[in-house]
Amino acid sequence: MALVIRNAILHILQNDGRPSVFSDVELDIDSEICEAFILKHVKKLINNPAVRTAQFKSDAPFHTLLQDYQEGQIHFKETSLEFAKKMDEIMQRHRDIPSCDMLIARVGHKTGDYLAILKLTYQEVYSHKSSGTDNQLKKCTALPFNTGKVEYAALIALNGPSTPISVIEKPAAINGNHVLYFSEVFLECETTPSKKEQAKLIDEVTVEFVEEHFDSNPIISAKIKTAMLEEVEAEEGFISMDNVASNVFSGEEETRVQYVNVLRDAGITEDLPLGERVVKQQFATHKIKAENGVEIKFPAQLAAEEDEVEITKNSDGTVTVTFKNLRVM
Repeated sequence: MALVIRNAILHILQNDGRPSVFSDVELDIDSEICEAFILKHVKKLINNPAVRTAQFKSDAPFHTLLQDYQEGQIHFKETSLEFAKKMDEIMQRHRDIPSCDMLIARVGHKTGDYLAILKLTYQEVYSHKSSGTDNQLKKCTALPFNTGKVEYAALIALNGPSTPISVIEKPAAINGNHVLYFSEVFLECETTPSKKEQAKLIDEVTVEFVEEHFDSNPIISAKIKTAMLEEVEAEEGFISMDNVASNVFSGEEETRVQYVNVLRDAGITEDLPLGERVVKQQFATHKIKAENGVEIKFPAQLAAEEDEVEITKNSDGTVTVTFKNLRVM
């Protein structure tokens, strides 16, 4: 089943002294323009590796609101208005948050119905103005689409009382502090790290471990990356760092345990559904950067092939990298 738009509405939230405009009429979801805009952004939200999973806090007002909505005690338009007014109140308290449109849509998917909340910050685009034969450039504001991305959005499952949430956001500078206001203040939910954040954390922990225990030996780093790539492919998107550690440090039980414990101390404690896309983006390439600015990048899996790449750690602390059997393209 493809995504189906069931309802949609657009509210204009001003933060420049002008009053906000809360729509009393839903969007025309039969319009090709409306359908293309909403579906493109919702699909991006579903497939974005930077999405965090979240749950409403037990006393979050929107938790109760959505339960009432699912039970039919309140309609879509009224539900959307509560979300828009809450964001408007936050913006009025914090003038650092720029004006935006808030698009709220109910969409159907094979896994159930979802409420999508898209906070659409305006972007500057250029167009023309014409008076007779006098053509001049002008600057306009537009909603993000082909060249822009939605920086604040949520996809809330409407399958029952738990209402799991997918959130995309970035820290915003408010009153001199960087705040995750979209999840913490607006939705009032608790988030867990995204796939992208978890992969980055694994990489950072691994770099520190290899630096401490193996003097930043690039061969060890490349072997860990290779093991992760093999693991995520074999397990269809899941990755177990216990398996990775056992693969890389086979016969070195003390080192294996140390590595696993360091990962667990960092919060990486279970099988992670990172997906092949995220793991390949983070670990498929190995990079060696020299003090003089020279950088060498190559597929991490080549490090395990002695007939392809030979990396030698010299006694003076330098590294010699030899590439073999290269065919110049």
